[in-house]
Amino acid sequence: MSAFTRELDRDGGRYLSRVTHLEMDACPAGDEPDAPAGTLIETWHAPAVDAYLALFRRVGEPWLWYGRLRQSRESIAAHLRAPTTELYRLWVDEVLAGFVELDRSTPDETEIAYFGLVPGYPGRGLGGYLLRVAVQRAWRGDIRRVWLHTCSEDHPDALAIYQHVGFRPFAVETQWVRDPRLAGLLPRSAAPHVPIPE
Repeated sequence: MSAFTRELDRDGGRYLSRVTHLEMDACPAGDEPDAPAGTLIETWHAPAVDAYLALFRRVGEPWLWYGRLRQSRESIAAHLRAPTTELYRLWVDEVLAGFVELDRSTPDETEIAYFGLVPGYPGRGLGGYLLRVAVQRAWRGDIRRVWLHTCSEDHPDALAIYQHVGFRPFAVETQWVRDPRLAGLLPRSAAPHVPIPE
């Protein structure tokens, strides 16, 4: 359970989320870390919408990721084809284990829009490795800032991991979120650490 106290709006089917925005303004020294044995990070060029959403759900369901699930298929397809979108998949012993999505749509900066591992892979040091690779790749080109955000529904270690690799919080906000489980976007079994507001 997050240290953030849960507040629920049961009449409106909403929960209160705390969102922390983090950034770095210089590329960390050094090159990409060496790949652990049996791992491979591959560029995922313009994937099919169904394949993308399947991985998005596998990685994000435990943490209530819903952003892409509220978009139209046409909007997602256009995003995946955009030259400013970069996707990378992590394979471990030839099994798909996670992904990273970079968004370069704002000049001079890169957002790490999505980053995570498939259930069963956190806790093995793979997240830190994938994140460090993502940061190095996010800094490619004429970039002045790399940023991301996390929220109180995320993995309890997420904020500490981001800060450990060099991100600094620059804004924190709270917002009411309509529960995607009640909307049918995610199964009711998703993210049991977040009570369903009903």
